[in-house]
Amino acid sequence: MKELRGKRAIVTGASRGLGVYIARALAERGVDLVLAARSADALDETRRQCEAFGVRAVAVPCDVSSIEDQRRLVAAAERELGAVDILVNNAGIEFTESVTNMSIDQVDEILLTNLHAPIWLTKLVLPAMLKARRGSIVNVASLAGKGPTAFAALYATSKAGLINFSMSLQSEIAGSGVTVGVVCPGFVSEAGMWAAHEAGGAVRAPSMVRPVSPQKVANAVLRCVERGGEILVSTGPMRPLLALGELSPGMAQAVVKRLGVRDIFKAEADRLKQGADREDREPAETR
Repeated sequence: MKELRGKRAIVTGASRGLGVYIARALAERGVDLVLAARSADALDETRRQCEAFGVRAVAVPCDVSSIEDQRRLVAAAERELGAVDILVNNAGIEFTESVTNMSIDQVDEILLTNLHAPIWLTKLVLPAMLKARRGSIVNVASLAGKGPTAFAALYATSKAGLINFSMSLQSEIAGSGVTVGVVCPGFVSEAGMWAAHEAGGAVRAPSMVRPVSPQKVANAVLRCVERGGEILVSTGPMRPLLALGELSPGMAQAVVKRLGVRDIFKAEADRLKQGADREDREPAETR
């Protein structure tokens, strides 16, 4: 999908973090938008920012982990703008926590929001895209889904599933005129999961895996809309390290330890455990 002006997109998780950058990037390219998130006030602010680019933008407060809310979202998009050309599944949550300390409700919440919800929403919009023989679906995953991520195991699991779903679906519908892609950011500055942790006092990301800007992630989403595929967004060459991990899983563990990633997630899990009661703490909205 090379020409984006006049296309119509749904963007989830559009009230804060990466979702705002993604929505604005699409609006700047002339895409009309239906914006989804739980926070009505913040969502309305994103709508105003997008409309400043001269496009139509509609805010639909909803919870993407509810299939009924998803049906209402798609119905609103079709009613207000017409057929959906682009779907960006960006909404997500995470808990930085050891598996043993996570409740069953927390496990279910992560998997519902990060994996089930984008699959459901894809199923809702895909039939019309296939019939029209055009469309683009982009899922925002994470580099955490590409390798071992201690103290964020369920988050990593949900993102690994989302990556595999994206690439499997792209293979399934190849030649249909509809593309599927997945964007995998590492640490992100200013917006997203780790920016929220750092604002709360977390240890800074190690220098070898420096954070990327949220605009760089938004630009990757645009490229993915245009051509599909998998895009890794990081400050260094990640694919050789990931390939090494595939050849030698033990080496992957050693690399993660060497980079300091395990240590900073453990430190953050310990910090959060000291600062809040585990049953009452709300999940961080990553986008």
